[in-house]
Amino acid sequence: MRLRSLILACVLAAFSHPSAAADLPEPTMPLLRDHALVGRVWLPGQQAFTSPDELLSLAREADVVMLGETHDNQDHHALQAWMVGQLSKSGKKPVVAFEMIDSAQAPALAAHLAAHPADAAGLGAALGWEKSGWPDWAGNYRPIAQAALSGGARLAAANLSRDETKTIAKGDIPKAWAGKLGLEKPQAPDQRQAMEADIQAGHCHMLPDRALPAMVRVQRARDAVMAHAVASGPKSILIAGTGHVRKDLAAPRHLAEMAPGRKVLSIALLEVQKDKADPSAYAEAFDADTLPFDAVWFTAHAERPDPCEAFRKHMEQKKG
Repeated sequence: MRLRSLILACVLAAFSHPSAAADLPEPTMPLLRDHALVGRVWLPGQQAFTSPDELLSLAREADVVMLGETHDNQDHHALQAWMVGQLSKSGKKPVVAFEMIDSAQAPALAAHLAAHPADAAGLGAALGWEKSGWPDWAGNYRPIAQAALSGGARLAAANLSRDETKTIAKGDIPKAWAGKLGLEKPQAPDQRQAMEADIQAGHCHMLPDRALPAMVRVQRARDAVMAHAVASGPKSILIAGTGHVRKDLAAPRHLAEMAPGRKVLSIALLEVQKDKADPSAYAEAFDADTLPFDAVWFTAHAERPDPCEAFRKHMEQKKG
C-alpha cells in the first residue's frame, strides 16, 4: 500500500511540474533547420549534452545569466525571451540589461517605463531605435523586453554612449565611469593579444594593425560596462552579442573582479554550420580549444549576405 502511494505521489508530482521546454519557440530561421545540433544544448565543461529544462535549472541557480546572441537571428531573440520569461517567474525579479541600450538612452528608458510600465511596444520609439543601427525592435528585441516587463523585471542600459566610446577610443576614461570599471588597471599583454586576434577574426582579418589598440580599448570598456550593469541585485540577465559573454575575455571576466562570488552562467546561442556536427568543432571560431561558455544552445542559421564581402566593400569605400 505504501509503495502504491509513493508511485501515485511521483505521478502527481510529474504532472504538477510540467516541462518548461513545452513552451519553447520553434525555429524560424530558414537555413539548416534540420541540422542534427539544432535545438540541442551543449555543456563544454562537461563535454556533454543537456536538456533545455536542465539549462533552465542552472540558470535559476545563477546570480547572473548572460545570453549571447547573433544580433540578426530572431531565433536567438525568441530563446532569450523564453529564458527571461521563465526566470522572471522564479521569485527574484531580475534586472535585464541590454547591450543595445546605451547610457545616453538610459533617461529615455526610465521616463518611458515610468509613464508606461508595461509597454514594450512603444519603447523602441522612445529610445529612437530606428536610428540606432540595431535590427528592428518589433521582431527582435521587443519580445525580450515584453517578457521582462510582464514578469515584473527591470530593464537597464548596458553599453557606452557614442561620446563615451569616442573618449575611450582616444585612450581616456569618461568621468562618469572613472574608478568604476577597472580600466585604470593596465591590461595584461596576453589578454590584449587575445582580444586583438578575436577582433581581427570578427572583421574577416581585414583591419589595419593600427586600428586594433583603439578597438581593444573600446571592446574592453564595453565588456566592463556590461559587467557593471549586472554586478548587483538578487538576479541579473545580460542580453549581448556572443563575443561579450565569453568567459575568458569578456564581461564574465570583468564581473569576477567587480563582484567576486557572483555565480555566473554564460550561455552562447550559436548558429549551426553545415559540415559541423561535433559541438567541440565550434571552438575553432573562438580561437580556443574548448568553447568559452558554460553552455551553448545551437540554433538554425539566419540568411544574410556574406559579411566578409560586405566588410571588404566597406573598407574599399573608406580607402576611396
